[in-house]
Amino acid sequence: MSWTVPATAVAGQPFTAAIFNAQMRDNLNATAPAQATTISSWFTGSGINAIAERIPAQNNASGSSTTTGTGYGNLADAVTTSVTVATGTSAWCLLYCNMNNSGTNNTWMSVAVSGATTIAASDARAIMRDQTGGQRLGAAFYFNGLLTPGNNTFTLQYRVSAGTGTFSVRRLGVIPF
Repeated sequence: MSWTVPATAVAGQPFTAAIFNAQMRDNLNATAPAQATTISSWFTGSGINAIAERIPAQNNASGSSTTTGTGYGNLADAVTTSVTVATGTSAWCLLYCNMNNSGTNNTWMSVAVSGATTIAASDARAIMRDQTGGQRLGAAFYFNGLLTPGNNTFTLQYRVSAGTGTFSVRRLGVIPF
């Protein structure tokens, strides 16, 4: 069902059931309340006079795990923290983690996208812990016009400069547009 521009009333022209259905019923059925299927969803413009229902998602991994990898990848515990959401061309991605490393080494946590879109994890969209000592970090990254509309999976990935990075309380949220 799509919204259409209402007709202009003309004096003396009958207001038929067909005109009412096209101008009132069908347009009301194209509104967000009529199309909502999920509690806590929201709507974004998907084109001219068109909306799409979007459902934010989040995932948490509370345990602690490590990596010694200097390129982005999964952690040793093989727990994958990811969410799959239907997106348009954009989405906000929210990252949070407790991070630590040995010596004067650094740790990074980023996000990779797969599915309708393929985007590798990168330092440009990562949170980073510099040097030793644990620290809680969080950041939001806007994938503005970078996504292909459809189902996209956002997956946390990790790396270190050297040594062993420890990651706990890993959180990922995605707000699709």
